[in-house]
Amino acid sequence: MNNRREQLEILHAHLGELVVALAQDPLCQWRSHFVASQQRAALLLSHGFTQSELNELSGSVNHVFGGAGSFNDYAPVRAKADGTFGTVAGMDGFDELSGNVYDSALALRAVGNAP
Repeated sequence: MNNRREQLEILHAHLGELVVALAQDPLCQWRSHFVASQQRAALLLSHGFTQSELNELSGSVNHVFGGAGSFNDYAPVRAKADGTFGTVAGMDGFDELSGNVYDSALALRAVGNAP
């Protein structure tokens, strides 16, 4: 896919899906980052964008995925009364949602065939 607008629309949609999922966990500190990223994507979709702006958005979205204490360390689980851990309700597909956001943001940075 070479169409940057389509790629940005996909990122916007994936961010929306992740934001909805993260809203299921009121203790999640990462939701605000992805809300802001989705808002930035919406702004670029409505006002136009340069490749540089897409690169900035991509970097902003994906910088939370690396290093100790990063979003990669987040696990949507809570301790149960019996001492076991369970996934937060509504977060069963979390890994796929997270991966979709990362991959779609990364796709915006690949400039080999960018219009």
